[in-house]
Amino acid sequence: MSDNFCTNINTCRLVTTEEVVPDKKIKEELMVAWCRQGEDIWSDCKRYSTKKALGFCPDFVVPGTRLSIDEIIDKFDAACQD
Repeated sequence: MSDNFCTNINTCRLVTTEEVVPDKKIKEELMVAWCRQGEDIWSDCKRYSTKKALGFCPDFVVPGTRLSIDEIIDKFDAACQD
C-alpha cells in the first residue's frame, strides 16, 4: 500500500461497502480527495478522526462533515434510540 493512502483504507466502510456512499462516482471522488492524498489530508478526514476517537465511525459520517465528535456521538445515540 502506498504511504499516501489512509491507514484505515482497508477497513473504512466508506471504501469497503456501498452503504455509506452508494454512488460509485461520488465514492471514487471522495477517495481521491481524502483517502489517497497523504497523511496531511486524510488525518483531517472526519471518518478517520472519529474512528481514532471512538474506535469506530458511524456510517452517516462523511470525510468533510463539519460535525464535532460530540455531535456525532449525540446523533449516533439518538439514532440508536429510535
